[in-house]
Amino acid sequence: MSENEQLNINSLTLPISVTHLKPGNTLSTNNDSFLLQDGSTTIEIRALPKFEVKKISWRNGLVRDIIWCSELEVYILLTQKSLFTFDPQTSIAPTTINTDIQLKIIPYSKIKPYGNEQSFWRCTCVGTILYISYSGRGD
Repeated sequence: MSENEQLNINSLTLPISVTHLKPGNTLSTNNDSFLLQDGSTTIEIRALPKFEVKKISWRNGLVRDIIWCSELEVYILLTQKSLFTFDPQTSIAPTTINTDIQLKIIPYSKIKPYGNEQSFWRCTCVGTILYISYSGRGD
């Protein structure tokens, strides 16, 4: 690791923004933005340069995990029973009729837990391979 790639704790400055999350909420970041769930009905995206808050309605349940997949350049959102992706470059700007930002969030209905008693818990990816862990019994 080169000197430029190392985290130098001594050079950290005051935060640009402070966000208080409710216990159990999740967030993820790439180089330009971060995505977080604020409760069970709202997702926020914040982007450089000022990290202004853009709230998006979410009706797909509590997000258990959000990760950034750098290989695919998408956020992956995992709920108890479903998987979604979001490309931050595909957000639709507000219009005079609809003042909310709209995001192209893609559901993957074929990706489900392997049993009725199982539910998704966390996820991560290596390259383009997605790994999902479960909560509940692992018989």
